[in-house]
Amino acid sequence: MAKIDKLIEKMLRLPAEMRFNEVTQVLEFFDWKLENIGGSHYIYYKQKTILTVIKHKNKVVKVYLKRIVNALNLEEWYEKNKK
Repeated sequence: MAKIDKLIEKMLRLPAEMRFNEVTQVLEFFDWKLENIGGSHYIYYKQKTILTVIKHKNKVVKVYLKRIVNALNLEEWYEKNKK
């Protein structure tokens, strides 16, 4: 299983928090681009959709993980691509 698949599985389990670099790897895999950083707020965009990810002590908490899962349609992608 590829590393990105493991990260997506981890994100779908909605842990209490996830490392920021793991979250950015998933976002970049799905072609989300970092547009701006304002303190702890990282603004990503894809086409005309904007997603704000807040980094706290190098972690992203569950509420933002839920938003990312929904914005990226990860559950649907995982069902289509799981091996």
